[in-house]
Amino acid sequence: MELTIIGSGTGIPSRTRAYPCTLLKLKDEYMVFDTGPGSLRQLFLAGVTYLDIDYICYSHFHPDHSLDLVSFLFAMRYNDPGRIKPLHVIGPSGLKAFYERLLMVYGDSIKPRSFKLYFKEIDSGRLSYDNFEITVEMLKHSMHSIGFRIESSDGKALVYSGDTDFCEEIVRLSKNVNTLILECSFPDDQKVEGHLTPSLCARIAEKSGCKRLILTHFYPICDSTIHNNKELLNDLKNIYDGEIIFADDFSVFII
Repeated sequence: MELTIIGSGTGIPSRTRAYPCTLLKLKDEYMVFDTGPGSLRQLFLAGVTYLDIDYICYSHFHPDHSLDLVSFLFAMRYNDPGRIKPLHVIGPSGLKAFYERLLMVYGDSIKPRSFKLYFKEIDSGRLSYDNFEITVEMLKHSMHSIGFRIESSDGKALVYSGDTDFCEEIVRLSKNVNTLILECSFPDDQKVEGHLTPSLCARIAEKSGCKRLILTHFYPICDSTIHNNKELLNDLKNIYDGEIIFADDFSVFII
């Protein structure tokens, strides 16, 4: 598996961090987690187009995580080149209603013409595909927020949290995973309900026994705190002694 952080920011504009979007390549298939505004272009800059994507997984429907679904579907209407292979969209309860409401605004401009569009709603449980399995848990953020665990056919595992607060569900989902991707929105001294801080991320990593922790989704106030902060990294290492990475846009990792 190859992981690319397409956007490591939040709903607050940043000069260096795009809106949330994460790309996973599994053999010859592409899976995207969340599509904040501008994700389609960010993916293009990373060498991946709307023709390549096989799965889009939504952790929840806040605009900074979901708004570019419209851009994806609109781009896929173009005939040169045209999309043929199906697109699978996976998300929590409300996914189909979310799309229906988008149709009320955008109409035929986001309806597929040359490919099949499939929606799958899941709040917890497991989905099986040819090259991987997805396990889903409900997390502590908004009314319908979920995290994803992807396990490949060769035994590698990755967890993407989306937005969450500290909860036993994210620990359980992340047990012994190769790579854990957690949101890290605010500094420890400015905790906001429904989001994580660096030390909470380290606690989750320690409790889960994951092998590598990748932090992303930095609000500007947290971004300024972590920048070149060796003392913070040392503090986190006192909680979790595995590999800790503060992600940037277009960071690439092999799993």
